Parts: sequence; C-alpha cells; structure tokens
Amino acid sequence: MILISDASSLGSLALIDYLWLLESIYGTVLISEVAASDLATAKNARVQAVLSSGWVHVQAPTELAIAKATQPGQQLALGETHAIALALQINADELLTNERRSRQVAQNLELSVIGIFGIIILAKKRGLIPSVRRLMDTLVEQAGFRISHRLYQKILRFADEI
Repeated sequence: MILISDASSLGSLALIDYLWLLESIYGTVLISEVAASDLATAKNARVQAVLSSGWVHVQAPTELAIAKATQPGQQLALGETHAIALALQINADELLTNERRSRQVAQNLELSVIGIFGIIILAKKRGLIPSVRRLMDTLVEQAGFRISHRLYQKILRFADEI
C-alpha cells in the first residue's frame, strides 16, 4: 500500500515514539519536499529523525498535480496542498492528514483519507498495539494533539474500549 503523509502527522507519531506503526502497516511512506523541509527544520530531534528512517521517502509533486490539488475557495497550507497533489499524482492508497480542510479537499478529489486516530484503530485491529486509549492519551499529553471529548468517546466506542 502507498501512503502519502503530511509533516504534522509524522511529527506527532515521532514525538510519542510510535512512528513505527506506519512502517508496520504500510511499509513505505511518501512525503513531499515541503513536508521534508518542515521535518528537517523541526525543533525536536525525534521529528527530524523521521527523514533518516529509511522507509520515509521524498518525492516532489508535478505542477499539474499541484494545479489539480488547488481548489478554488480553499486556502490550504503549502504542505497540505503538496501532500494532496502527490497523492493524486501517484494514485496513493491513502493520504494521512488530520487537518479538516485538507481532508475535505482530498475527499472532494476522491482520495482515500485517514487520520492518526484511524491509524491507531487499524494498529489495534492488526494486533500491533493493545490500547487505542493509551495512544490517544499519549498524543494529547506528549504531542499536544487536540481532540474533542465527543470524538474521543466515539473513537473509544468504535475500538470497543468503552
């Protein structure tokens, strides 16, 4: 499977030392050069180390793909636009992003989108982790991840943890 990711998703997983989940599930992750630059200039060494993992690869999207990913009336960050463009260009199986607007644009372009919590649920279903709750709590506490109480409860119900 081919996964395209934005920088923030990789950074969040790296901060809590669970980046390995992506390699276990997908094998290879592709990121744009914009995401690579964001990771390389991160203040945390664990986030910078993502680039030396050996299974995260950098590929630049074409101008045509960037044009297709640029939606009128939708202002996305450059990294988000390039992640969507790269997913379009290589016909990725999934795009990993947590940003609401980029998810909407990607879905409008008929891309399959997954978020960090989707990755965590998938990891539990595959037996890679014992608890969704533990990882969600760790993301909130150590990576500053934000999640509404309602969504938190919904995910726990979906994962059969409440």
